[in-house]
Amino acid sequence: MRRWIDRLKNVAVVVWGDFLLDEYWQCRSTRVSREAPVLVLDYRARSAQGGGAANAALNLSALGARVAVVGWVGDDGHGREIRARLRAAGCDVHGLLVHPRAPTVVKTRIVAGDVHMALQQVVRIDRGEPFPLLAADRRSLAAALRGAAREARAVVLSDYGYDSVTPALSRAWTRGWRRRGITVGVDARYRLTGYRSVSVATPNEGEAAAAAGMGVGSDAELARAAAMLRRRMNAEHMIITRGRDGLTLWGAHAARALPAWGDQEAVDVTGAGDTVVATVTLALAAGAPAVEAAGLANVAGSVAVSRRGAVAVTAAELHAALAADGP
Repeated sequence: MRRWIDRLKNVAVVVWGDFLLDEYWQCRSTRVSREAPVLVLDYRARSAQGGGAANAALNLSALGARVAVVGWVGDDGHGREIRARLRAAGCDVHGLLVHPRAPTVVKTRIVAGDVHMALQQVVRIDRGEPFPLLAADRRSLAAALRGAAREARAVVLSDYGYDSVTPALSRAWTRGWRRRGITVGVDARYRLTGYRSVSVATPNEGEAAAAAGMGVGSDAELARAAAMLRRRMNAEHMIITRGRDGLTLWGAHAARALPAWGDQEAVDVTGAGDTVVATVTLALAAGAPAVEAAGLANVAGSVAVSRRGAVAVTAAELHAALAADGP
């Protein structure tokens, strides 16, 4: 797998999807309120990271890809913060459009602990609604996609349910891109089977079960769900991520199960799916065989969950992880 890491550099990739801001409020908790049986939290600091499609784009940039982004943010400070973070990472943000009627999607996580304790997530507050698209909005989106994908070798579709990208919007584009030999990867939280003719789809086990409409309590049931999803989506490859059990790849050949890389315990799974879809799509576009592309994504996902929050895994971190002992 190591031979492919340097070949990821300068591959042109478009990320089209739902751009979110992951916000963290760090608090100290030392007492219970006298007004109700709840913790009293003393606010200490705020931090923020790109989430959803923004996290996928930041991961691609960290691996050396040339990234252009397409989607929507609101006309607000949170949207400007996402744009600034992407621009600072070297992403082309001309296609990140400002929606006149909807705010930026923000997920605020309140994390708290005592002085000598690790901070733990207490509650998450989500703000933002799906982006409604009028005819003029659709024309703006189409123009952004044409410009961004002119030289692309890969496209990542990141659907978190906020309608910046949908199966209906993407279908004609995906067909055209695939005819041009462009690798298309999709990570969709709720409507996976609506996407068609993609190169690779990367649901987690729960998403795959929901999309297939069946339980996946065993390897045999998981295989049946993967076959159903692959057939329904006309997907070349299907990768189902399985938490501490790594991931499994289905394609033209026999299934390949890859155990989680390394021996570190998962600290935070936030954003790991973004890392996986970004890495496998980029590696496939660079020419890597599917099993090696899936292997790189597996290692990148293992690195991502070893740190808190949605993080961008760099090429140097992939090299270091592969140089260390694996499973």
